[in-house]
Amino acid sequence: MLLYRYVIKEHIFPFLASLCVIVFLFVMQQAILLLDRIVSKNVDPFVVLEVFLIQLGWILALAIPMAILCATLMTFGRMAADNEITAIKASGRSMHTLMIPVVSASFVLMVSLAFFHDLILPEANHHAANLLGDISRKRPAAFIEPGVLIRDFPNYTMQVEEVNARSGALKGIRILSNDPNQDPSVTAAASGSISMSADEQYLQLFLYDGETHSRSRANKKEYLVARFAKQVFYIKNIDTGLERTKSAYRSDREKTNAMMLQDVKELRASTDEIFLQFTSSLDSIREFILRADSLSLSDTALSVSSYETAAFDDWSKRFRRNSHRIVNQVKIEQNTTERVIRRKETNDTQIAQYMVEVHKKFAIPAACVIFILIGAPLGIMAKRGGLAVGASYSVFFFIIYWAFLITGENLGDKMIVSPFVGMWSGNIFLILCGVILTILMLRETTFNFGFIKNIFGKNNRVFGVLTRSWLWKLPGVLFKLPYIFLRVLIKRLPTYLIGIFTGYTIGLLLAIIVIFVTVDYVGNLKKFEQANYTQIALFYYYYLPWITQTVLPIVLLLSSMFTLGRLSKSSEITAMKAAGINIKQLTSPLLLLGLLISLGSFYGGEQIIPKANEQRRELQASFGKKPQPAQTEAPQGSAIREYRKNFFYFADPQTMYLYDEFCTNPQYARGVKRYTFKKDGLVEFIEAPEAVYSDSGGWQFVNGQVRTFSDSAIYVENFTLLADTKLSDPPPQLVKRVRSKEEMSYWELSTYIEAAKKRGEPVNKFMAELEFKLALPFMNFIVILLGAAITARTSRRGGGPALFGIGLLMTFAYWILSRFTLVFAQNGHLPIVVGAWSCNVIFLFIGLVLYRKAAH
Repeated sequence: MLLYRYVIKEHIFPFLASLCVIVFLFVMQQAILLLDRIVSKNVDPFVVLEVFLIQLGWILALAIPMAILCATLMTFGRMAADNEITAIKASGRSMHTLMIPVVSASFVLMVSLAFFHDLILPEANHHAANLLGDISRKRPAAFIEPGVLIRDFPNYTMQVEEVNARSGALKGIRILSNDPNQDPSVTAAASGSISMSADEQYLQLFLYDGETHSRSRANKKEYLVARFAKQVFYIKNIDTGLERTKSAYRSDREKTNAMMLQDVKELRASTDEIFLQFTSSLDSIREFILRADSLSLSDTALSVSSYETAAFDDWSKRFRRNSHRIVNQVKIEQNTTERVIRRKETNDTQIAQYMVEVHKKFAIPAACVIFILIGAPLGIMAKRGGLAVGASYSVFFFIIYWAFLITGENLGDKMIVSPFVGMWSGNIFLILCGVILTILMLRETTFNFGFIKNIFGKNNRVFGVLTRSWLWKLPGVLFKLPYIFLRVLIKRLPTYLIGIFTGYTIGLLLAIIVIFVTVDYVGNLKKFEQANYTQIALFYYYYLPWITQTVLPIVLLLSSMFTLGRLSKSSEITAMKAAGINIKQLTSPLLLLGLLISLGSFYGGEQIIPKANEQRRELQASFGKKPQPAQTEAPQGSAIREYRKNFFYFADPQTMYLYDEFCTNPQYARGVKRYTFKKDGLVEFIEAPEAVYSDSGGWQFVNGQVRTFSDSAIYVENFTLLADTKLSDPPPQLVKRVRSKEEMSYWELSTYIEAAKKRGEPVNKFMAELEFKLALPFMNFIVILLGAAITARTSRRGGGPALFGIGLLMTFAYWILSRFTLVFAQNGHLPIVVGAWSCNVIFLFIGLVLYRKAAH
């Protein structure tokens, strides 16, 4: 029992560490899919957290078997590397005995996970489907953002210069009303306040010291200006909060096994009824055919020799009289039969989909035990432990298992294979692999890649000549050149440390990227249904820069911890301290490298990632479409057509344009109005049926009227042509379409924000993203600082695994919190700078404190 407890205890930390890494990758993938959808709805932060907590249900269901495989590989690999396996064998224990506690524990997890899949996960999926549906139906909130046009209220457009979110006080208020039942009006007020009515159905706007301008719809010459000290607006509120619903509909992933088996029973009973209908339909068709055939078999039917007799005329009359009716009846029965067949095929498809889901609820939990049969012998034969080794071997089996699972589910849903074969083929294959590996383990076979060395060895007749040539040695020489250069530049010890760190970084980055791509492919399988393998490969090639930037912080943390952990385990840190090298001197090269990586990450975010994201979007848009022939360059003077209705534009904070119609190709602007505001009213109002633009003369109003307002009078002047002295931008610039924020560099996004402000569009989302473009690269330096500070303490104290787990959880918390605070800043729940930089500041402070303690 002591040995059993020891083996189980050794598995706990690797299992938790692996589970955290895998869950983190799943959460990142879900954050990519869901956050943008949720941001646009401006939902409460707690609802955002609720969405991700619910998603943890299916994430854990898939991550636990994967974590078991990784933990088994790590633990048995470490025990083999430390000769603990050899000692256990010497004590007379067999390998079967060593695997008993792990298999027993995995069996308990398998049973628990099966109940989780059947009873808890369907309810979580159902709740998630209802919540996401409610969020998708929620209209954007009427969030008052300074300088932004609020167009969410029917028949009203509003802009406010200053807003106090706590008190509801407003300054510089402008409201344009276009209610069909009233005359259009423009109201401007120096100050005001906003509050909700008691039933939260209306917004109450109290306006102070302003004026209202209105014009009669019936008589264009009538123009009214009214000054007021106080005025109240009641505007119907369109956003009374998230309305939660409880839909009774459940998909197959939202049903328990009992529900699906009951549905299968009902579908099979329905199929039996369909067979009865089908048989009856066939009998009816047979009767009509015999009736039609009886015309030719009647007593008046003609023989071959009687074509010229009167009987032929009698037969043809009877056939013409009855044939159309019989043929129509046969067609009706044919349509009925086709409907019956379609119903039967639909039932069979639904039965197959339900049975696939039922088998999947047992097949995935069963992988918990099967992965033990893979991980234990493979780890013992590999004789190497650690997360890097466990991840590298696990990735291979993850890909195989998910390939079987995904392909089997698709084939099973389409009834190409049976549901049992579709869902259990991967498990059966892994069982066979596990049996083979167990036999090899019992024969004490060592798993290595020595056969590759034999193939490419110098003594091999085929490849020996190649390996002895300078062409074979050239890549190795080129790879060593940076190492030699660094050693000359910064001496041997920093180069040695950076070399170890770089090796871990590259290995972990490749492993996590493969897992991330696998997870993403599983989650977005339907997106690739119309794509071929070349397009899928190109898609992830363009996706690679973004993935690298996203997972780089967690990779750098693990690499820094593995590097210093390795030096501590081999007592190299103790030797360095004895030579007079302290922790600060030891870790300075890593921190300097972290700064360089941060700069490189910023450069990649500016030059590489935006272009790759644009290519990825264009490639995804081409899925399922035939390749188009290359088009010649567009002729000079041609332009993309941009068209807007009720288009607003700001030449400056006090000058607002409203175009009924605005188009760039052909170029025209119709129903043009220009409002020039002062603090509590209008200074000038220009109205013209159209405006024209030329490169030489700029913008000009055509056949309009200008009204100038003073405290005592209104001056009205008609004009044929009036030059616009406020607006100088050409038409395409006013409505210029730009790429999405993921496809823009820092400077492009900054330029877009300025243009969006002129159009009165909300820019919180883009301003937060702009700040995060600076904050995200700096995260790479902070995680290296955290990793070095946490792991450096293990050389003086015990509890290495505990400190490692704390560091891992801190980094997960760092990444997740930084993403959520960014979302809250985009929604306006946090100041932009706080949302983008708060996590960096907090974790930098923690890192500096821990680093200072580790250095003393």
